[in-house]
Amino acid sequence: MSKFELSSSGPRRARLIIDPVQVEARLHELHPDLTSALLRAAVVGGLGARNDVTRASAPTAAGVQQWLTTVEDLRTILAKLQWKIHEHQNCPFISSPEREVSVVVMTGSSETGKEGFDDPTNQAEKGVVAEGYVQRNFNQLELFNNSALKLAKSKARETQVWALLYHYDKKLKQLRFELSLPTGFSRKKITQWGERLIFGVVPNSPDEFTIIKEEPGAPATVEVVPKKGAF
Repeated sequence: MSKFELSSSGPRRARLIIDPVQVEARLHELHPDLTSALLRAAVVGGLGARNDVTRASAPTAAGVQQWLTTVEDLRTILAKLQWKIHEHQNCPFISSPEREVSVVVMTGSSETGKEGFDDPTNQAEKGVVAEGYVQRNFNQLELFNNSALKLAKSKARETQVWALLYHYDKKLKQLRFELSLPTGFSRKKITQWGERLIFGVVPNSPDEFTIIKEEPGAPATVEVVPKKGAF
């Protein structure tokens, strides 16, 4: 498996956006459908599933159920906005109608969702699918950063894949999450990010954690795309 990094001279830190107003503006630039409230709803749903496990559940049930529900909730919410549900080698994606932006859900390391000395990485090892879209993200970033090739940006049709990265902190009883652009991959881990949008903390104490249940509306039209390969 090949390895690549953003820079051979050493790791380059991601562009970090923390201010809520700037985060919201950047989300709108990525796609008008994306909002911090929408992403928060997905991760809160996953946290609720984590809380539903019992002492009788399997040891890994909390983490597994959290990821499964976060994926399902994110894709369900965005599918109602005509985003497309699809998979590639069993990796679940949700892509904008124009296929310009795609989002994949990942569990992250303890650096997820905060400004620290190190950028986060994914917790579970990833394979060739992740390496493929990270490489494409990297290629696009390098292309678009070249002022002589500005025209290429307007003509590019490659899908940019962003990761909804979350980390549950058992000690602090809180969930941290971010939407970030992976641009470096090595040894089955994401090693660099081009950009990180940081969201607020979701507390998980009994007095603070609630899931707002919405009244069911009309059935949504969900477009499911058969597995035919990459985007």
